[in-house]
Amino acid sequence: VAPAYPMLFAAGGVWWEGRARGAKAALVGAIAGLGAIAAPLVLPVLPPERYVEYQKALEIAPPQTEVHHAGPLPQHLGDMFGWPEMVETVAKIYHGLAPEERAKAAILAGNYGEAGAIDFFGPRHGLPKAISGHQGYYLWGPGEATGEVLILLQTNRKEAERYCARGEEAGRVGHPYGMAE
Repeated sequence: VAPAYPMLFAAGGVWWEGRARGAKAALVGAIAGLGAIAAPLVLPVLPPERYVEYQKALEIAPPQTEVHHAGPLPQHLGDMFGWPEMVETVAKIYHGLAPEERAKAAILAGNYGEAGAIDFFGPRHGLPKAISGHQGYYLWGPGEATGEVLILLQTNRKEAERYCARGEEAGRVGHPYGMAE
């Protein structure tokens, strides 16, 4: 609903224009003051560690949005962290495979964010394009992937063993300010 706010602010301003001539300065000051307090909560103007301190000082917890994953920052800020580190970890796993396994390997991402990070950062690490069943990635299909060798993202070992003949945990990824995926 945020795009509707400017229109509502303008309508409220017109209403106040005719009614509160003496209170205009106080109203403008209140709006500016509350805006200054709220700005760091919705815009990336503070470094992450300062944001967390600010959030605690105001006794505000990050809201749960879109997904069930949690982190120290709200999702719109937390999703800015951890992607290069995730791709580096996947690249180490991929390049650690035997050459005959690497030739058949595919990277199966748990969601479009992970798949997009692999596709964006992966070429500089020599990674193949990611595949995923999440949202638009489903429509692109598996490409050349046969499913013989998969690097699974956002899948725990027990879940993988339900679908795979064998599996091993080759690494974990995470970032202190990223979402806990």
